[in-house]
Amino acid sequence: MDYFAIVSFDVADSSDMRSRAVDEHRARLEDLKAEGRILTAGPLPREDAYGKIVDGFQGSIVIAQFESLEDARAWAKVDPYNAQGVYMETTVYPFKQVF
Repeated sequence: MDYFAIVSFDVADSSDMRSRAVDEHRARLEDLKAEGRILTAGPLPREDAYGKIVDGFQGSIVIAQFESLEDARAWAKVDPYNAQGVYMETTVYPFKQVF
């Protein structure tokens, strides 16, 4: 298995949609953790025009092991945040852990 970075960006004002799907979203991450496949995951805090962190999130990153790029994309596609309309874009990249 190889690592892949799943980088997703939220639509504007995603907070309510995130709150509706957060438990199911986190449960999928817990499954990866239980399988020993997750390196890290978390939200990207939203910043204002001056670089100050403000309420809300602008996206998420998940770095986890999958059998292939296609498997990582398929996993990302069915994320509950996608079903709720939280993400406007998700891209999956191969990831090489150095440290």
